Amino acid sequence: MKDHNAVGELLREWVVAESENPASLSEMERKIKQMLYWLGHILLHGWLLWLSPRYVEGCETCPHCGGQSVYQRKRWGCLHTLYGKIRYRRAYYVCSDCHQGHCPLDEQLGLRPNAMSAEVERLAGLLGVQDAFAKGSAVFEEFTLVKLSDQSLDKATQAYGQEVEKREAEWQAETQDREQLLQRQREARPPRRLYGALDGGRVQTRAAKGETQPWRELKTLAWFQARGQPPKTPGGEWAIRAQQISYAADICPAEAFGELLWASGVQRNAHLAHELIFLGDGAVWIWNLVQTYFPNAVQIVDWFHACEYLTPVAKMAFADKTRQTEWLHQIKQLLWDGQLDAVIAACAHHSRSQAQDDPAQAAVTYYTNNRSRMDYPVYRANGYQIGSGTIESGIKQIAQKRMKVAGARWNLDSARRVAKARAAFLSHQWHALASRRELLAHAA
Repeated sequence: MKDHNAVGELLREWVVAESENPASLSEMERKIKQMLYWLGHILLHGWLLWLSPRYVEGCETCPHCGGQSVYQRKRWGCLHTLYGKIRYRRAYYVCSDCHQGHCPLDEQLGLRPNAMSAEVERLAGLLGVQDAFAKGSAVFEEFTLVKLSDQSLDKATQAYGQEVEKREAEWQAETQDREQLLQRQREARPPRRLYGALDGGRVQTRAAKGETQPWRELKTLAWFQARGQPPKTPGGEWAIRAQQISYAADICPAEAFGELLWASGVQRNAHLAHELIFLGDGAVWIWNLVQTYFPNAVQIVDWFHACEYLTPVAKMAFADKTRQTEWLHQIKQLLWDGQLDAVIAACAHHSRSQAQDDPAQAAVTYYTNNRSRMDYPVYRANGYQIGSGTIESGIKQIAQKRMKVAGARWNLDSARRVAKARAAFLSHQWHALASRRELLAHAA
């Protein structure tokens, strides 16, 4: 009780000394925040001191080789925490076999000397996936009173992106293990109906000095379930809700992305689903990957992408806007009803050349190549979704909202990792990744 009274008296003196006559409640709140920061610093320092015993064991098992490590001395370390920089001392051992040193307290608590603590890294990365690093740095200091550079936010965000890479590598290793696949098949609860969707966005990356900044395709995929039905007519109200969405993203060739498609699909038991439906536009790489890894899936060209080919044809064919609108309404209804031959014939009627830069010829080619993916009456009758709004939203939130912030120029590895971290955040996986990183000995 004496200690409690002493702390209470100390706090009272601090409040009086700092602001005896506060100007506003906001000033009082700011002062209390500073006080709590100061108290947190003291408490965390004292806690670490208490956890580091005065008398230590002479020997410890070496975590590197399993040999015998011998106590050397108490060693100083500095932690970058939510309560500022904290210096602490803990026992330090060196192995007589492999000659590597270690500190048991660091390993026990996941302490990271001279680096961001796991909690600082978690919050810094959380801001880093939301907006430009410079903006996140200012927000971090405003809320925590801890100064972090934009480079530190970049480092934290990329560390989470690297953690996603490691997790994806584990998934891919699992798909190569026949026993694990069989065990998953025995234990899993196959989804009744699962959707997959793929698309690509553009991200500008750095080039060598004097060269043009290249744009690279950020391939993105989404797994999800959905509720609701498409409207009765093409112009009706769409009320579809995607659920349990998980995203994955990468900048890589299509073949490598296919491995991620398969590995992430196994995690969602896509290969065991009673009904598996894929949505996408007409990109050849998308349907090649779906056919390779999930050949029994239903393939559907997104309704809105299919309709996009009609507007240029109408503008080319008719100068009068009323005629354009009437033609579009008529042909969309044919497409909605699955009358592909009529749609193709209507577009071909207005073709002026065989070149693909002719909008009508481009439409003919598109509908002909994707004929098997446009049986919209059957899809609607089966209750399937025919719009890929979920993946469109993912592309917008990853490739556009985060990766295309003003002034951003990414090197390839940074772009990949930040995109992966952003995808994990949008998939509500941040806390799971934080748990994986919590007891790491050193920040990435």
